[in-house]
Amino acid sequence: MSVANLPARAGGLHVLAAWGQGFAQWWLSGLRDAVPARWRIWAEGETRPQVMLWRDGDGITCRLTSAAGPAETRIPSSHFNAAALEQWLAGQGVSREATTVAPVISRELFFLRELSVPKAAFGALPRILDQDIVRRTPFQLSDIWHAATAVGGESDGVVPMCHWIIRRDRAEAALSELGLTSRDVDCLAVADAGGEAVPVITFRAASDEDPAWALRAVRLLALVALGAVVLGLVVFEWRQASVAAAVETALVAARQSAQSGRDGMDPAARLFAMKAETGILAVWDELSRILPDHTFLTETRIADGTVTLSGFSADAARLVRLIDQSPLFSGATLTSAITPDANERKERFSIAFKLRGARAVRPAARPRTAP
Repeated sequence: MSVANLPARAGGLHVLAAWGQGFAQWWLSGLRDAVPARWRIWAEGETRPQVMLWRDGDGITCRLTSAAGPAETRIPSSHFNAAALEQWLAGQGVSREATTVAPVISRELFFLRELSVPKAAFGALPRILDQDIVRRTPFQLSDIWHAATAVGGESDGVVPMCHWIIRRDRAEAALSELGLTSRDVDCLAVADAGGEAVPVITFRAASDEDPAWALRAVRLLALVALGAVVLGLVVFEWRQASVAAAVETALVAARQSAQSGRDGMDPAARLFAMKAETGILAVWDELSRILPDHTFLTETRIADGTVTLSGFSADAARLVRLIDQSPLFSGATLTSAITPDANERKERFSIAFKLRGARAVRPAARPRTAP
């Protein structure tokens, strides 16, 4: 791959990822509309727990919001760290991995910009914000964290938004005052005019973008797909077993029919006779060996230990002697006169002979009549 093709391929992958994200959102939206209301209420019954924490004098206040209800505690700042937070969450019956941690920091640390974004462009909003940072601000993307939040309702398809920008060094300093680092939190929050904490910059958005009902829907579909695969395998195995049983039954019936058709021989004599009989493959192999190259057959019949051949040969009279000399054949005779054929420029023949060791068919015994 040439270096010149790297940007084009990267752009293609980005477009494909954006298309996949848009398709997933459309599918989830349609699934949500199709699900009955009470099912949707059940699916949305579990929301992701969220803990807000902020400095309160010489302590850190932690407020947990979960399905079990709100909980709040105050831990001295000298004893507060990520391990202490995890221990407190475990005591509340939730795990750190399943909880969104949002520290509340001062609004003065952020640089705010007002934007108006069309609702149709929400799927490409992260890319739009990155381009806006590069073109219209003095910041570098590697030095900041940024995100946008809606600050009003939609008007003519356009949503007013607030673009939150904070330098990473400032954010790390604010987090260190709380005894945390950026690896310990999931988002940054600020206090609104009413004193309520509002998340503004999310670091790990995957867990927030996938609501509980969506995760349940994906798991349910996965279980249904797994069940369908298992059911298909069971049906396939059952069908194969049925076919095998039918074939085995047919074979048993054929063996019984063949055994009943034989005359009154004991099992040992019947087995010896079967071994003594010459097979069709053996007949063909012997004919291929003894017949000359200038001879070819047009018809072959094998019945009751007798073989009848018809065909053309450059020396048809000699074939009788060649067949009689074979250890498998005997009693070769011409069944019709040898006639020349003008088209083939050879002699037409018809020969019959017996297979050595073949059992002759005995006629049925006639009943005796009283004198």
